[in-house]
Amino acid sequence: MTDGFALVLFFLLLAFGGPACTAGAGGGRASAGAGGTPPPSGSAGAAGFGVGGGDSAGSTAGMGGAAGEPSTDAGGAGAPEVVGEPAPEAGTDSGSDAGAGVDAVGGKVTHRLVSSASDKGILAIVAADGHIEWQYDVLPLGGEANDAWLLANGDLAFAYKAGAEELTPAKSVVWKYAAPAGSEVHTCQPLPNGNFLIGEAHDGGVGYLRELDDTGKVQSSVTINVGGGLGPHAQWREVRKTPQGTYLVTYLQLNKAMEFDATGKKLREFPCGQFVAIRLPGGNTLISCGDDHRVIEIDPQDKIVWQVGEKDIPGNTLGFAAGLQRLPNGNTIICNWPGHTGLATPPPQAFELTPDKKVVWQLDAAPLGWVSNVEILDPDAQAGGVVLR
Repeated sequence: MTDGFALVLFFLLLAFGGPACTAGAGGGRASAGAGGTPPPSGSAGAAGFGVGGGDSAGSTAGMGGAAGEPSTDAGGAGAPEVVGEPAPEAGTDSGSDAGAGVDAVGGKVTHRLVSSASDKGILAIVAADGHIEWQYDVLPLGGEANDAWLLANGDLAFAYKAGAEELTPAKSVVWKYAAPAGSEVHTCQPLPNGNFLIGEAHDGGVGYLRELDDTGKVQSSVTINVGGGLGPHAQWREVRKTPQGTYLVTYLQLNKAMEFDATGKKLREFPCGQFVAIRLPGGNTLISCGDDHRVIEIDPQDKIVWQVGEKDIPGNTLGFAAGLQRLPNGNTIICNWPGHTGLATPPPQAFELTPDKKVVWQLDAAPLGWVSNVEILDPDAQAGGVVLR
């Protein structure tokens, strides 16, 4: 009797299942559709305008992976790229937003920024989610406003062909510097002492590096003369004062960056340089070479230690290499101005590269026009309180 009862119990257990050991139950592995943590979503921006693309509406749907991995929509739509992978080639449908990068835990790389334009476009402050916070038409300024900075007080200081000025958020003029007739100004660099550096180019290869106080009055001037009959527009775009008190100057027509001391004496000449040269904390110099379609970093011994060429970045054919910014994490922002290029489809206006040349963010926003320069405004974009651009 006892043996028979035990046998019945055995067969009942087989029929109705024992402890949880069936397929799909163990290990804590996420099942299809359940997933781990999706990447954070961002706004697509006002009226379809986005910085680096907004997250797709369905990006949290579909199969999920481990926490921190990007999720994938059914059919592949809306999946962001993996960290370090280049943005897709222009015209391809990778199922991701235009050039949106992701960080190491699956979050999208975004930047709040100031955008400067040349020939076609606006001055703008753009939020990280892509909407325009503030804008100012550059066409009344001669179509070029290549150098703009957001100041600590919330004002914007910028240069344009006929001078430079500081505007409040309400667009009231704080100070205004009018360049002499026939000259051009393309630089307005805020200095640590509260002054502003402008570069004023005249006929005959003559120019003046002027420091203005916070009312726009000239406090000092350095004369630079490279001769050669260069007109005002053929000379510098950006001028930068270094921590050493020297000046880095780029020449559009000569395609040369040069370094001058405080008396105007030339100290050094670089292999190229049409838009900007920036002294980095370690002593290297980062240079955008315009129509050479390249960016170079050169050490104090004149050795090129890093460079980006015209075809190095898939989907980002480098046109006129314009504004640059080096971020504290070692990444480099490059502005890709479409003028002089003849490209049928303009490339993204700016992109961020890791030291090993992987795109993690790009700017592709038609309302901004032809972007010649940006200032990344993120709190962690400064190196020791200094913006390297």
